[in-house]
Order: sequence, then C-alpha cells, then structure tokens
Amino acid sequence: MNGVKRNSSDWIKAGVAGLVWSCAFAPLQCEPAAWLAPALLLWATAAAPKLAFRLGLVAGAAHFFTSLCWLLYIPVAGSNIVGWFALSGYCSLYPALWAAFCWWLFPGKAESAGAEVAAMAWRQRIGWGASCAVAWVAMECLRGWMITGFPWNYLGGSQLDWTSLAMLAQFTGVLGVSLVVAWGSVGGLLVFWRWREQDRFEPALLKDLAGPAALVLVALGLGQWALSQPLAEPRGSLKIALVQPAIPQTVLWNVNDPVSQSNRFEHMMDLSDWAVAKEPDLLVWPEASLPPFWVLNPTNVIRRMEQLEKVIAEQSVWRVWGADTATNNVPYNSAVLVPPEDSFLRGLEKMKWPNYAKRHLVMFGEYVPFSKQLPFLKKLAPVGNFGRGGGGVVFDMGKAKASVIICFEDVVPKLARLAATPEVDFLLNLTNDGWFGDSHQQWQHARTAAWRAIENRRPLVRCCNNGITGWVDEYGRFHGVTEPVHSTGVRVVEVPLRTGPHAPTVYQRAGDWLSWASVLACGILAVRRGMYLKKDSASDGEAAK
Repeated sequence: MNGVKRNSSDWIKAGVAGLVWSCAFAPLQCEPAAWLAPALLLWATAAAPKLAFRLGLVAGAAHFFTSLCWLLYIPVAGSNIVGWFALSGYCSLYPALWAAFCWWLFPGKAESAGAEVAAMAWRQRIGWGASCAVAWVAMECLRGWMITGFPWNYLGGSQLDWTSLAMLAQFTGVLGVSLVVAWGSVGGLLVFWRWREQDRFEPALLKDLAGPAALVLVALGLGQWALSQPLAEPRGSLKIALVQPAIPQTVLWNVNDPVSQSNRFEHMMDLSDWAVAKEPDLLVWPEASLPPFWVLNPTNVIRRMEQLEKVIAEQSVWRVWGADTATNNVPYNSAVLVPPEDSFLRGLEKMKWPNYAKRHLVMFGEYVPFSKQLPFLKKLAPVGNFGRGGGGVVFDMGKAKASVIICFEDVVPKLARLAATPEVDFLLNLTNDGWFGDSHQQWQHARTAAWRAIENRRPLVRCCNNGITGWVDEYGRFHGVTEPVHSTGVRVVEVPLRTGPHAPTVYQRAGDWLSWASVLACGILAVRRGMYLKKDSASDGEAAK
C-alpha cells in the first residue's frame, strides 16, 4: 500500500470489499459487515482519483451484482439478465464516485495513505474521516433520488435489529444511521493505519475515534430517548386478515388463458372464505391479486363473489383489494377500499369508493421514459405503461384509518412520510414480490420497508403475493410473519390502535434534511478543495519561475 505501483491484488481487495459489504444484507444479514464496508472500500481504493474510481467500480460491482442477484429470478428470459446487469452496473457508479471523491479530498498522497495518515495532524484526520462519512450519506441520497431513485439496502438499513441506534431514524431518517456507521468505519481505518505504521498499539491511537464515538453516543442517546417516550394511549385493535396467494408471476402475466385465470380466481376465493371465517375487521388482498374478469366465466364469478360478500356483509368486514383501474383508457396500479355492504362487481365500474393509484412507478417495469415521444419504447415495459397517481388517499374504515402505499413505494422514505398524516393509524402496503420467486429479495424489501414504521412512528402492515406478509411496529419489529415465508395462506394479525391525532416525528416535520445537507456539504468541500488545488498549483508555478 505504501508504493505507487498497483498490482492485481488491489483489484482483488476491491472485490473483497464489495463482497463484505453485501454480507450486511439478506440473506446473510451480518450487521458488523456494514461497519467494515466503508473502511475496506477506502483501503482497497487508495489511489489517485481516476484509479480510485475504477477500483471503486470493481467494489461496487462486487456488491451490487451479488446483493441484487435476485433480479435473475424474474421469469423473462433475457430481460432478467439485462435488468441485473443494467441496475447493478448503474448502482456501481455511486461507490466508485465516492471513492474518487474521498481520495480527491485526501490531504496527501493516496498511494502511501498509511504513512500520510500517521504524519497528519489529528484535526486533519478527523476532518477527512468526517468528510468521507458525509460523502457516503450524499452518495446514498443521490442514489435514492436520481432517475426516480433506487433507495435500496442503505448502509444504515442493515442496523434494523440494533433498536437503540435504529430509533435515530425518527430524527434523521435511515441515512442518519448510515452516517454513524460510515464515520465509525472510517475512524477505525485511521486507527488501523496508524497502528500499522508504528508497529505497536498505544491508547493514544484511539483519539481518532473521538469523533465517531461522540456521534455514536449522541445517536444512542437520541435513540434511547425516543424509546423512552410512551406511545399514545391504546384504543383497541384492528383484526386484519392478510391474504398471501403466492401466485406465480407467469400466471399473473398469462391473462388470456381462461384456465389459469379461473384457477387463480378460485384460489383467491378459497383463501378469502377461510379468512372471513376468522371474523376480521379488514380483509386485504395484495397488489395484482385480481384476475381479468373478461376471461372468466361470468356466472361462476358472480356466484363466488356473492357467496363471499354475503358473509362479508353479515360480519361487517371492510376490504382493501389490489386492482388495476382505468381512467380515460389509462391504466393505474391501484388499491380500492370497499365497504362491507357494497358489491365489488357492481361498484367497480363506477368506482365510487376511495381508491389510491400508485405514484412511484418502476422504470421499465410499469412505465418507459419518453414513451410519449417515442411510442415504440412502450414494448420495453413487461407489465404495461401505467399512469402515475395524483396523491395520497386516506382509507377511512370507521374504526381505523390507513394510508396505502403500493409495492416499491414502501422503500421510498418521502412517500411514506407524506402518507403518515396525523389521522392515519397505520400504513398499509400491498405488494407483489412474486416477480422474484423464492429469493432473498423479499427479506431485503421487508427490512428496507420496516424503516418507514420507525421514521414515522406508525405501524406498517404488509400484504404480499409472495414474501413477508405481516406487520411492523413502531420500533421496526416484525409480527405475524410465519414460516415458510414463500407460501400460500392467510396471516391474521391484530394491529393496535392508538388515540390520535398522532404527533409527527422530527423526521416527519423536517424531512430529509440530513441527506440534502450532506449533498450541500460535499458541494462546499468540492469548491474549497478545488480552490486550494488551484492556489497550490499557482504557487508551484511561481516557485518554478
């Protein structure tokens, strides 16, 4: 590491750093790996910015190609591989840019980082370590925002089970936890480098951990304070039957086959019959659960629906069903709230009930950019070109109120924050993770979504076609999830209700203040560094004269 010349081992180190980073998330879920990842990335990429970028690209590729390998489960030959390469390759750019930026800021020769760090003043080391941590947050913020955003597997998101630290998200969002982990990791690297250079350990070396340690203590202090704050007074509970049909994605797409769609419909009816027998207050179907009625036998559909709705009316069961709706021939991925006394078939056409249309569409899955200007691009969307919903909708069921977020929307912090209005008792997510078969995608998705419950101090109920069906409490803990998770069945859960209106958290009031402050800080650092380098270059020129 002290020499300028690079060799093949540097590329191997970069790959190993990326693989360790992947270990922090499902399926391994090794939380300490997250505290190693930024340090290993810096250690592996210690070089001039251009080379650091290339090494960071290797590390990023090793991480994203392994952690996102569930994309290969998509049952579309060719598209799964293209999607895997495209998304993983795109995401790999962000750690590459982070590595290049950090080593561009480094006040010395990156090629001999260990010796340079040992010779630096303490303030310089602390400043550079803090800058690297802030840059990490900025990197994740931009990844979650650029090109509609991919806010998946944030570094801080791996710490869900460390409840005291996770509760920091009520103040900063999940990226506040990323800041703590990143700075702690870089601080540990600085100590390691100094230890290696002087060949012995001294307590004074731990001085470099003063900043990260202080931040950890503040974070844990805020987290413990949040934990000590009592929740609002209970006012009963809502019994919810969550239907998980585990319909294969190939069946969902085969909409013109009357046999498979009839079986799909009968399967949903059988599960719903079993669910209403448990006398729930609310019956929930996941995203993409309703089959196309035009290919079904209308007599059978009417008979089975009337049979189910008779029991629903007798027991006063509300329904939230995932259904595709249309306005002016534009399809929408929607959720519909149906009162106990109403007939779904008679009311669907008029759509007099509250319904929520998905706002955050998946690029190339639900829409294609520039498809209006270039219509032939519409063929690239395997599901169809859906319209974008206009805003949030509160579902009022009398006993409780809920806001619906559909599929990928539960990993978008801003959408959940806007949906969790003071009158809302819980967030309800309808999703179809059947795209990815029996993979670890479902746990990555669920653990990412769980942060929305912490950030907004509101329960999150999830109803999945295949995956993690259950609910998450205000502390990020899962309830009602039964093994095996990749199975068909009905999960009946009791979600506690509390007196409202619900007081907003700091994060709800302030939004992603830390994330964008980090982006701004990196901009300021870049300007200052550029000015310094320009001034230094001018001084060298004068000296040469």
